[in-house]
Amino acid sequence: MLKTLKRTVRLESDPLNRWKYHVLREIEEYQKMIVNEMIEAILSEGLPTTRKKLHERFYNHYKEKYPFLPSRVIEGSYIVAGRIIKSFRERRKKGLTRKDKPEYKRVVIIIPNMVNWRFNRVSVSVLTHKGWVEIPLKFTKQFIHYLYEGWRVSQELKLRLVGRKILVWLTFEKDVEIETKEGNYVSIDVNENNVTLAVFEDFRLRELRRYETGLGRIVVNYSLRREEITKGHSTKDELIKKKLRRLRERERKLDVLRKTVKRIVDLARDLNAKIVVGKFSSKAKERMESNKSSKLRHRVHQWSVVKFVELLRAQPIDVEEISEAYTSSINPFTGEKLKKRRQVEEKVVKVLNPYLMTGTAHEGRGIKVFKVNARYLESGEILLERDSIAPLNLVKKVDGRVVAFSNKSFGQTSSIVSTKIAT
Repeated sequence: MLKTLKRTVRLESDPLNRWKYHVLREIEEYQKMIVNEMIEAILSEGLPTTRKKLHERFYNHYKEKYPFLPSRVIEGSYIVAGRIIKSFRERRKKGLTRKDKPEYKRVVIIIPNMVNWRFNRVSVSVLTHKGWVEIPLKFTKQFIHYLYEGWRVSQELKLRLVGRKILVWLTFEKDVEIETKEGNYVSIDVNENNVTLAVFEDFRLRELRRYETGLGRIVVNYSLRREEITKGHSTKDELIKKKLRRLRERERKLDVLRKTVKRIVDLARDLNAKIVVGKFSSKAKERMESNKSSKLRHRVHQWSVVKFVELLRAQPIDVEEISEAYTSSINPFTGEKLKKRRQVEEKVVKVLNPYLMTGTAHEGRGIKVFKVNARYLESGEILLERDSIAPLNLVKKVDGRVVAFSNKSFGQTSSIVSTKIAT
C-alpha cells in the first residue's frame, strides 16, 4: 500500500527591501479586493464552491479586468473565496454566524501551482505583475530535515506579509510503502483522560494497553486558571491578555497527543499492524455537547479526539476509521446489550482495567473489587469495563475472524499495560 505523507513548514524571510515589499503589498491588496468581490458574487448567485465552477465563473472576467496580474494570483483568489464560503455555509447551518457574509481581512497570498513560483532550496521566487521577486528564507532544523530526507515540495505556496518580513508556508510530500500483516490489528478507543488499545497478533488478542493522557483534567484545570485570572477584569486588558497567552493550553495538549501517537505508531510498525479507530465527527461532538451543563459542554468541546485521529492519519501507518456506535454497550462474547447498573463485588476476580481495582493487574494475582458503577462485562473470572470493551468491538467490525474472547484462555494469554504520558 502506497501512502502520501504531507508536512507543512512555516518559514520566515529576511527583511524585504522597499521594492519587494511594495510589489508584494500590491499583490496582497489586489487579492483582498478580488476575493471580497468573489465572496459577494458567490453568495448572491448561489454558486457552488468547486474549483471548476469558480474557474468558469471568474477567471476570464478578472483576466480581462486585470490583464497585468499573473494568472495564478486570480486562481489563488477564487480558491481562497471558495474555502471561505464553504466554511461560512457550514457555520451558518449550525447558527454560528452573525453577519450576512464573511469578510476577507487577514490576507494570505496563495499561488496554487509552481508555474508562477520557484524553489531553489535557499529562497522562493514569485512571479508578480512587476517581474520575479526573490524571497530569501531563514533555515530551521525542521526545514533542513524535510529538505534533505527525500521529501519533495508540493505545488501550493502560501505567503503572508508581517511588517517588512514575509511568512512562507511550504508543504512537503513523500510517498511511503506501508506493509500490514493480515490478522495484526491495534484497535483504539479514545476517552477523555485515557486511550485504550486492544493489540491483536495473528487474529488473537495479545494484550490490552492503556495510555493515561489526563487531557480531561488539563482542560478543567486550565478553565479554573482562566476563571481566576479574568475574575473582576476585562479580557481586553493587555496585562490579562498577556497572562492568558502564557497558559499555553493548546501546546500542552498537543504535546500529550503527539507523545501518545508516537507510542501507538511504534507499536503498530513493530507488528506491521493496521490501526482501527472510532470515527468521531464534528457532528457527533455537537450531539454530545447538547443538553449538557456549561462546564461539561466546555470539556466536551475541548476534547481532542478529532486532532488525535488527524495526527494518526498523518503517520506512515494504515488507519481505518469505523463507526463507534454501540461499541461500548455490546457484549463482545454474545452480541447482547450490556446494562448500566451498580454492582457490589466481594469476590476475587481478575480485572482488565487499572481503574477498577484495589491493586495492580499482574498475571496470577487476584484482585478484590468492591464497587463498579458503570457498564461492565463479567465472564468467568474476568471483569471488563466499557473502555476495554469498545476496542474489542471495533476490531470485530473490521474483521470477524479475530479470536479474542475465549473465556478459558483470555486471562492467561492477555495482559493489561497502563502507561502515563508525561506532560
